[in-house]
Amino acid sequence: MARMNQPRVEAPFFNFSQAKWVVSVLSMLIAVVGKQSLLGLILRQARQEINSVLREEETEPAVDKCRYENN
Repeated sequence: MARMNQPRVEAPFFNFSQAKWVVSVLSMLIAVVGKQSLLGLILRQARQEINSVLREEETEPAVDKCRYENN
């Protein structure tokens, strides 16, 4: 019997709960090392990047929904 090719269910690329957890851990580390230290600067940049991806991912479905609500 031939095996049918079933579509693979891929894991999501971005996990919101883990990303929010990482942001909180980065914030804690920034408080420990200090905002003005070199390590604090690197950690703040990493936190900012994750926050921007979170904002982008959260707003995309809302934009699509609004676009179709007026039709």
